Amino acid sequence: MTGNSDSQQGAGSAKSIRERINTSRRTLLKSVGAAVGAATIGGTTVTAATQQSDQNNIIMYVGDGQGTSHISIGRYLKAYQEDPDAFPQNTRSAEYNFDRHDNVGLTTVHPHDPDEVITDSAAAATTFSAGVKSYNGGVGGVEDNGEFREVTTILEAVREQGYATGLVTTARMTHATPAAFASHVPDRDQEDEIARQYVDDQNVDVLFGGGRRHFLPGSRDDGRDITQEFQDQGYNYVTTESELDSVNEEPTLGLFAPDSHMSYALDRMGDESEEPGLPKMTEKAIDILEAESGDNGFFLMVEAARIDHASHANDFAVAHEQTEADDAVGVILDRAAETANDTLVISTADHECGGLSLGTEGPYDVNYDVLDNVTASGEAMNEAISGVEEEFGDEGADEIADLIEEFGGFEPTETEVDAALGYGVGMKDVINERARIGWTTVGHTGEEVPTFASGPNAEQVNSMHDHIDLANIMFETAGIDNPNR
Repeated sequence: MTGNSDSQQGAGSAKSIRERINTSRRTLLKSVGAAVGAATIGGTTVTAATQQSDQNNIIMYVGDGQGTSHISIGRYLKAYQEDPDAFPQNTRSAEYNFDRHDNVGLTTVHPHDPDEVITDSAAAATTFSAGVKSYNGGVGGVEDNGEFREVTTILEAVREQGYATGLVTTARMTHATPAAFASHVPDRDQEDEIARQYVDDQNVDVLFGGGRRHFLPGSRDDGRDITQEFQDQGYNYVTTESELDSVNEEPTLGLFAPDSHMSYALDRMGDESEEPGLPKMTEKAIDILEAESGDNGFFLMVEAARIDHASHANDFAVAHEQTEADDAVGVILDRAAETANDTLVISTADHECGGLSLGTEGPYDVNYDVLDNVTASGEAMNEAISGVEEEFGDEGADEIADLIEEFGGFEPTETEVDAALGYGVGMKDVINERARIGWTTVGHTGEEVPTFASGPNAEQVNSMHDHIDLANIMFETAGIDNPNR
């Protein structure tokens, strides 16, 4: 880690802010509503003008690992699904929700490290949540003269003004991107500590994601039951889609996967899945935040996290992660248009992952019918094939062919059955080759990512800009001077 000149000016302490607002948001709003003329909240004078319903909502969508090609694969797949006979000429007219934003630009994504030009999710999320460059692995803070120093995030800053706040992700709830908005640790792997800060700091009304293990006493070193502590603070606690459906307007902790991330979209589309999709989680989060915010506005971050994971794995399931992400963006834009307060929507990415290529050697073509027909991710198909191999050994070729036909939607050749046997990436390669999509890496890349925006100050993304600028746009929209500058 190296010193960060961007972050060493005019520093506000995120820790002191958390200490000042370490009461429930509902108590805070009651005290504001009862005040006459002016009130003091956390040491800040709040005038009658501040209490009026003129605060802007802010919603940030983050497609983790989402580059330009990821946007494209979702667009083309949706166009194919809408009208296969008219494809690809209907691509211009097919509805794609990213295109509904009023503004679009490109965002540079490097971390603050002379030895690393490519960012990870922790450094990127810290940058666009706080407006300072951080090092890879740092969450909600920067390296300052050899020490970790916390910075104030946009979520914490608007929380002090009475906003309702929420974090939604398809990753573990304690993963780097959501963590960088509401916690502060020098190493992103300190996920038990991130969960502790969520409950102790009481900054977030809605937390939806996976990774229950970091909240449960049996898997935490300190033995704390974080789920029970949330409930003691008045939160609902839900773990299935049906339980989420029953939630009304109360603050809610939703942890929908026991150990790690939520399933890929392809793998939770069946009737047996108890996991909600990203659009449903987004819709429910906005319902709760609107009810909780009163006249004070709300902040919400929504992460399509498994775009990144599919890209790391070079899994064709990325196409369906991207179409689900676009559906979630559609929910965001629809609800933003309906809210009483003006709403800034920023849809961006932390980095590109995988070096996704639409087209490989041979004909100039991508076979979207192949992507449309698959009903399971490459990861899930490989797991099923491994089970067949364990049971039948080398005699399981016919059973594997049946599996490929069931989940892949095509009758495989002998060569494809052989490719699925005996090594871990088999079905990913088979489907990628059939669809004619390629990859250059299993890691992140350093390319700029597209950023879209609508609402107050959204025109500021119409340029080449940096992650820092996205944070500053959000602070400006909330009427707050960024304390980290």
